[in-house]
Amino acid sequence: MSATLRLLILLGALHGLAVVATAAENVAAGGQQLVEANCAICHAIGKTGTSPFAPAPPFREVALNYTQEELVDGFMEGLAVRHKAMPDWVMTMEQAESIAAYILSITPTDGSPAAATGHDIMSKNCARCHNIEATGNSPLAKAPTFRDVMKRYDASNLEEALAEGIVTGHNEMPEFTFEADQIAAIVAYLSTLQKK
Repeated sequence: MSATLRLLILLGALHGLAVVATAAENVAAGGQQLVEANCAICHAIGKTGTSPFAPAPPFREVALNYTQEELVDGFMEGLAVRHKAMPDWVMTMEQAESIAAYILSITPTDGSPAAATGHDIMSKNCARCHNIEATGNSPLAKAPTFRDVMKRYDASNLEEALAEGIVTGHNEMPEFTFEADQIAAIVAYLSTLQKK
């Protein structure tokens, strides 16, 4: 095979990748238009901001908790089942896929799998008392939000406490200890809150 032919094949493959990337961007852009027209009245639909309707989660938080498949399935089942204040919107599969693509494009973490894993760990272990997101209040009023904690501590300085067990002065706080990979993920997520 000649060098020219190999170069043409390589350029064709690169063009194919660019077309796929552009198609994915177009799907997400279509989803953005749909959420701007239908969802922004209640939800914060961008990478920042608070939702106009307090019970409606910002889409950047939704992005951390669901996969593309879970979002599409949920949209196709009907949105009203999620919350009684949510209007029922019967959408096409194309609309569901576009909206899911847009929501996942606004992930608030640094895009790393470690930060997303850290968010998941904290959702399961901390979110019943603390707000672990970039906005909002803690469910338990006396539990500080993690963004406030990150104003006082550097995330990497919490590694030892996470490994040995965090103990506080009040007895409602359970003692947690985490494995090294979990600690790295938690620190990766907490570091994203320091950048806000």
